[in-house]
Amino acid sequence: MNIHLINKNKFIAELSEKDMNDLDITYEEMDYSNIETRRVIWTVIDKIRETSGCDIDPTGNLLIEAVADSEGGCVLCFTVTERRRPVSQKSPVLKKNRGGAVYEFDTMDSLLDMIKAVGYKNLSGKCRVFKRKSRVRLVMNKLPAQPEKKSIEEYGRFIGQDDLLNAQTAEHWERAGGI
Repeated sequence: MNIHLINKNKFIAELSEKDMNDLDITYEEMDYSNIETRRVIWTVIDKIRETSGCDIDPTGNLLIEAVADSEGGCVLCFTVTERRRPVSQKSPVLKKNRGGAVYEFDTMDSLLDMIKAVGYKNLSGKCRVFKRKSRVRLVMNKLPAQPEKKSIEEYGRFIGQDDLLNAQTAEHWERAGGI
């Protein structure tokens, strides 16, 4: 588990597949209403306290964002908020980011060359293609595995990974199909 202190109110915990296995949880099972998820969150918060020396109150104003990675792990971003939560909202909020990776290619030919290199089977059913003038964007449902990621980045640029970027692409780019 890698812990990163961004500032006094923001911490990031990177959990590898091994960390997830050791904690006996998967990204799909994460839900703050589940007692196992709360156990994992408390374990990670204890590790953050130990590593950073900062005291995080998991019963206080805490936003937790979870993002799956392509190799079976996930990234947890903890933000201690200044804003008071309503009394009815007693537990921290766990928000799961469902956004996949967005890659941009200069031409459709670059995208097609990448598909040949990565293999159609590795991408089939996982991607949507959008175009705008000569540029092309590939929106993936989830992050690619490391070998595919390196191959994709030989042909295109990684633009980002979040729900907002996916929505902006879908709204402002023309749908050109799927893979």
